[in-house]
Amino acid sequence: MTDKHKHLPRLIAWEVTRSCMLACKHCRAAARPEPYSGELSTEECFALLDNIASFARPIIILTGGEPMLRQDIYDIAARATSLDLPVVMAPCGMLVDDESVARMKDAGIRCISISLDGATAQSHDDFRGVRGAFDGAIKGIEAAGRGGLDFQINTTVTRHNRSELADIMKLAIDLGATIFNPFLLVPTGRGKDLADQELSPEQYEEALHWLADRRLAGEIPIRVTCAPHYQRIIRQKGVEPGARQVKGCMGGQSFAFISHLGKVQICGFLDVECGDVRAEGLDFRKIWETSPLFLQMRDIDSYHGRCGVCEYRKVCGGCRARACAISGDYLDEEPFCTHQPAGKPAKTPPRLDDRDKALMSVIQANFPVDRRPFERLAAYLGDDAEDIERRVRRMRGDGIIRRLGAVFDSRKLGYVSTLVAGRVAPDRVDEAAAEVSKLAGVTHNYRREHAYNLWFTLTSESTGRLEEVLEDLRGRIGTRELHSLPALKVYKIRVHFQFAESSEAIDAAVSHARAFTAPHQAPAAPLSDQQKQLVRLLQENLPDSHKPFDEIADRLGWSVGRVLEQIENWLSAGVIRRLGAVVRHQRLGFRANGMAVFDVPADRQDQVGEILAGRAEISHCYCRPRLADFPYGLFAMVHGHDEQSVRDLVASLAGELKIDNYDVLFSKTEYKKVSMKYFL
Repeated sequence: MTDKHKHLPRLIAWEVTRSCMLACKHCRAAARPEPYSGELSTEECFALLDNIASFARPIIILTGGEPMLRQDIYDIAARATSLDLPVVMAPCGMLVDDESVARMKDAGIRCISISLDGATAQSHDDFRGVRGAFDGAIKGIEAAGRGGLDFQINTTVTRHNRSELADIMKLAIDLGATIFNPFLLVPTGRGKDLADQELSPEQYEEALHWLADRRLAGEIPIRVTCAPHYQRIIRQKGVEPGARQVKGCMGGQSFAFISHLGKVQICGFLDVECGDVRAEGLDFRKIWETSPLFLQMRDIDSYHGRCGVCEYRKVCGGCRARACAISGDYLDEEPFCTHQPAGKPAKTPPRLDDRDKALMSVIQANFPVDRRPFERLAAYLGDDAEDIERRVRRMRGDGIIRRLGAVFDSRKLGYVSTLVAGRVAPDRVDEAAAEVSKLAGVTHNYRREHAYNLWFTLTSESTGRLEEVLEDLRGRIGTRELHSLPALKVYKIRVHFQFAESSEAIDAAVSHARAFTAPHQAPAAPLSDQQKQLVRLLQENLPDSHKPFDEIADRLGWSVGRVLEQIENWLSAGVIRRLGAVVRHQRLGFRANGMAVFDVPADRQDQVGEILAGRAEISHCYCRPRLADFPYGLFAMVHGHDEQSVRDLVASLAGELKIDNYDVLFSKTEYKKVSMKYFL
């Protein structure tokens, strides 16, 4: 079998129209009720179906928008049926009645899917944006039942309906659905505005485990969409995946999306064009077999981050659209998966030329707060703005830059944070760590080689709430030895890897940010709702644009000047610690980091802390409380190319500073490492 025939389409979602009477908050299409110009004509639709049938027999999903708003929808379905292409349809339900059900069956439509995003009219209608949507969907479902047409219930899972998931599934069972199909929100289209409704990675994991358990119980067949890591979870639970459900993300491998204009994508949520059927004479097969993006999707081992080395990558693959939405790189790791692979070592670091290195040395500390930031970077470095923008885009795509945005000071946003040291029975560490990782306020969670073997960071809205969470956690994991070690003094928080030799241009560019790296202790004034929304936008990736702050201003309804002024004020006040690139230092050769701890007399602590903070290899340095059996008060994160280089550096520093009692704790297992999300 030739390479181009190894992958045949099994499912094609075809957006036959973008028109719709609803305004669903999560919709990829951002549809409107009026007709759209440029939609494929009936004759073009027929020719497209003929071409698809010439080499494959995928299920054709007629979707939209509202597909029933096309006057020729039954003719299109009948044409597909005549070609032996299985046809299903995804209406909203409001136009489905006894007459339309009969016409669907006559046209060969085998099944329809109707969405219920709430167990009640109020919650469903709030999400769908139209009063009466729930009642209309129920009437459509009942009509399908009367007419003997199979139907499945789809549900987009968000924070607004997470607590209703069991009730929605029960409603699907009571209505006689053949399948319950939850969708996990992908932040594209209108979904970009649902930052406050998006589940955390831990909540995704919890919801997927719950669904796997329900599937195991056999209450109703369950198919999960846009959550490929569900395929990992059901295998971990020993659930039989089934003959037709053996892959998580099928985009570009056995699934494709065709837009109302004939644009082809790997799915409806990754808005990257793979081809245009009109431009190719309605030859979908040519696009499917030759599109560089489709071919790239089929090379799973080329994926970045955890997805590239995960033992489940061939059955999961991670959501490419979600990766792109979060990091700007559709080959990046699935950002809403908490699984830490037990797989292969990291790949060979990508090669950076001298201009890349100079740019990386600057952009970590100082992404200019300017309408045209790439022109400002060009002025710093004596380079070309377009070339710098291309380099940044490439390094984001290569996974070198994990995120380009703001790093906030939790305290300045009204949050409190601590480092927790835990002592757990060795045979229960993984189980305890799983409970810890479920907490949304936990961003880093590691097993370390020490009697205190579980270390994690915890952020909460108040000290009281933080203590409540810890006390509850002690009960759940069965140990009293979870010790809170908050920072008593901060000597340094500065993750900045120097990749190029120091030069006047680099020093000038970086110096702009250095004024903002010292700790700021004073609490910030309460933020307005709009300011909180700006925080939400800045804590994600800046838009991939030569004017990223213009796009942020448009989303907020602010002037660009107001956005830039607010960011500058937050930088000056220390609310934003830095605005720049968060890099994957492992991909650039800095593969090891150890938590060095030092037992230093109180009268020398500040002196030693300042000396440690001055070392480029150290990114974080704090004074923390001591424990009776852990007498170390100074903590420093030390980075190096391997563990031995870190040990050697720490030993050298201890010798220079005349410190006899010290240790280096390396992480044995990384259970979780994510950025903190505020105001969600």
